[in-house]
Amino acid sequence: MKGLVDNDVLLKGACYRFLAELVNTIPGDGHVGVLGAAKFVIPHLIRRAKLRGDIAAVETCFYSFLAGNELIEPSSPEQELAAELEASAQRSSLNLDTGESQLVSILVSRALPWLATGDKRAIAALEKLLDEDARLASAIGKIKCLEQLIRQMLVTGDSSAIRDAICSEPLVDKTLSICFSCSAQDFSTSNVHEGLSSYIAAVRANAERMLST
Repeated sequence: MKGLVDNDVLLKGACYRFLAELVNTIPGDGHVGVLGAAKFVIPHLIRRAKLRGDIAAVETCFYSFLAGNELIEPSSPEQELAAELEASAQRSSLNLDTGESQLVSILVSRALPWLATGDKRAIAALEKLLDEDARLASAIGKIKCLEQLIRQMLVTGDSSAIRDAICSEPLVDKTLSICFSCSAQDFSTSNVHEGLSSYIAAVRANAERMLST
């Protein structure tokens, strides 16, 4: 397994109908793991997303992705670590929900290469928790944010097609809609890169050690 993917990346990749291509930007070979609850949670979120396009096509994109990857569950020790991380986060008024804490505990316990997440608050929380919990040291540099995945898609993908997908559902992610100038008729690939890099830099400012290069 080359890495883990959180529900936010799953949802947005499916809504844009390029989930497989998005996750394929994660380095390495093989499949990725997603929490078992995703097969129930994501379809529910898709139906609530007020999408402009064909919801059935979005669901098909998601289920097709699931068929080629792995549903995983945290072991008892991993659940304990996740609970400890959540408790530490709560004591420090940090935002770390159950799904993210479980994925991080699996990342650490199974020494996996990558975690892709769309939860910027969780990334920042993990950066702060790193100073309290030495077990998180093995996650240093292994976390990729959504904007990093999109920027990597632009390296080998069709920038116009990617923009069309994102701008066809402008409410799915406001940051991406801004970066791809969805409110304008024309766009510049260099401006898109600049915008994405700016948002990535903002994430890195709060998670210098945890965020991947």
